[in-house]
Amino acid sequence: MLDRRTFALIVPLLIAGARPAAADGLPIIGQHHDGRALTKADVSGWRMVYFGYTHCPDVCPMGLHTMSEAIRDLGPVGERITPVFITVDPERDTPELMKDYTGYFHPRFVGVTPSAEDLKAMAAIWRIKYVKVEGTEGRSYTVDHTASIFLINPVGMIVGRFPHSLDAKEMANKIRGVLLSRP
Repeated sequence: MLDRRTFALIVPLLIAGARPAAADGLPIIGQHHDGRALTKADVSGWRMVYFGYTHCPDVCPMGLHTMSEAIRDLGPVGERITPVFITVDPERDTPELMKDYTGYFHPRFVGVTPSAEDLKAMAAIWRIKYVKVEGTEGRSYTVDHTASIFLINPVGMIVGRFPHSLDAKEMANKIRGVLLSRP
């Protein structure tokens, strides 16, 4: 069941024609890394979700690596989790680039490229921040962003939010505790 605030934030997306992939909870909207529209089936069940971008020099690769290692450390329990990487840089992160990038970390990663409008709406709902930071002297821009890893249950609600500094073994232990205490 959606709470009042989440419902109020999702309604404008639905009116605008956006289709949240996780309509029962927090929306994930955009293109799947294989180029097609993302569906609910692509991101159903338990998920670990990270917002970042492929040109990130350090934080994002470490976050995705930690997610991958945590899933591995969970063993059979980790097979219940779909890792999801949502770009905060849809200008550069095409579905093809997302597919190549996520493939380096885990074979089950789902890369998501939302439109700029859908990203803005998701950021408000998920309560994440991102801001483009222009480079100096002709250098490319970077994107400052929230660097948390979210554990999402099958109904689309956050049941864990892990800081970037948490190592894979600690994350796996926390996730194991959550998964084993719920259906």
